[in-house]
Amino acid sequence: MAKLLEKAKIEGLKGDIVTFIDRAVGQYFYREKVEGAKRYRSKLIAGANNMEQAKAGAIEAALHLRTEDPHHHSTLIKVPTAIIQRGETPDELTVLEREEKLQKRKEKFEKIKQKKAQSKFINASDAVDGWIKVQRKRVRAGSLEENSYSHKEIILRVHLKGYLDHKKITRTSQINKQTFDDYLLFRSNTTRINQAREISVISEWIRDYLMDNEYISDTNWIKKGWMPRVIVRQIDRMANPAINPIDWQEILKYVRGPWLKEANAKSLPYHSEQRRYFRYLFWHWILVAKLSGMSPEEICKLKIKNVEIRDVGRISQSKAQEEIEEIQAAGIDIEGLDDEFDPSAWATNQNEIGREERLIAYINTIRNKTCEAREIPTNLGKVFKRLMKFQVEFLKEKGFNYTIKPDSYVFFNPYNGYKPINQARIGQNWRAIREHLTKEGLLKGHKFSEKPYTLYSCRSSFVEDHLLRGTDIFLLARMTGHDVKTLQQSYERMDIRERSKEITDIRYDKKKEEAKVINLVADLQDN
Repeated sequence: MAKLLEKAKIEGLKGDIVTFIDRAVGQYFYREKVEGAKRYRSKLIAGANNMEQAKAGAIEAALHLRTEDPHHHSTLIKVPTAIIQRGETPDELTVLEREEKLQKRKEKFEKIKQKKAQSKFINASDAVDGWIKVQRKRVRAGSLEENSYSHKEIILRVHLKGYLDHKKITRTSQINKQTFDDYLLFRSNTTRINQAREISVISEWIRDYLMDNEYISDTNWIKKGWMPRVIVRQIDRMANPAINPIDWQEILKYVRGPWLKEANAKSLPYHSEQRRYFRYLFWHWILVAKLSGMSPEEICKLKIKNVEIRDVGRISQSKAQEEIEEIQAAGIDIEGLDDEFDPSAWATNQNEIGREERLIAYINTIRNKTCEAREIPTNLGKVFKRLMKFQVEFLKEKGFNYTIKPDSYVFFNPYNGYKPINQARIGQNWRAIREHLTKEGLLKGHKFSEKPYTLYSCRSSFVEDHLLRGTDIFLLARMTGHDVKTLQQSYERMDIRERSKEITDIRYDKKKEEAKVINLVADLQDN
């Protein structure tokens, strides 16, 4: 018989822990005596190098030993179900039996947990609809613009749903880090800028809705940059080309001419009054867009209290000459008058000879995209004055009981509760006018872009006009609400020929002047 080197008992276990002198030296076993026989059954305690480790692994070894012996029956004490459900363990239960019970409870808990996690996965279409409802609430709360909401809704309802159908994804549990690998290929028929915007909105949907609600299993992958990356090139930023001066005159001529007169035609239905009002506002709307550089949403929400008009005056040479002749005819000496007049100079003195009204409009606005307030000086004073005169007369003529107040919108719609005119309607009419003039061959387009003019082309035109005029770029950045880098990347596409004169001019009337160079070492030696 093998000689024991060490032996120990474990409370609650039937057998004991042993290690031998002449057999399996250095290994520890759990052994139990076989009932009715003079022998033992044993099980190696894996990984045990000392008695403490052997005691820690004894229960597991005992469990394996019982599992391996089909003829071995444990004498378990019957315990009422209510006691077990309450988690109570009577003293008669062995440690091994308590371990078995705990293991079963763990397995049951894991199954419940997995079932609960699976139940959180929802239909992908429902996840899209749910997120859109959240964005709708943000619009009502004033934290999201209507245009931004519409932009996101189109991306998710049209492009995202179309892609998920293409990939045969119906449940959120199917969405993982490989899901959108083919998205850019799927949307290859659109611009890179549109692709980048769509990826941004889809990422927001995943991060702020699916992850927050645990509708997907992997809640970390989007943070690791696994969404497709779109590289936007300079040529891709030409989606809103500036309007060249000749095309701008053609647009204005048509809008304030045939297009406006058409609204007054008697052949139109009873809605002609609304059409006439809208088209008059549209004419002034595009003037404000072109001469202020404001974004479409800013213009639609502009209020009268945010426009300050000042008469800075200007000197008209013809008017001044007439007044001088009248003064001379009256026998009054007017010596000392300057014959030179600068028509662009301000004439703030109301009694100055030759002075005419010149209205400067200072527009105060806050762009929702940047949330930065800015002031824009413009030559729109007469435009605002003419528009308001039309609105007052129209309201009176049509019997509207409404008084225009400082808090009124500049471009209000009396047929819609005096709310701002709809930007979508502005865009629809702009496209219709553009297509008509293009079809007639009257629009030349931008020299460096094949893209058609958009509403944002008015903003691009404002930037290019000021750059050609030599406006300080930092001042221009303040007026547009952009930083200088964005201004250069997104809007500056000016035709260099427009400034070729200042580049190629040779000054024949001046000699090159060079400052004298002083050599300190030579001067010191001479002295």
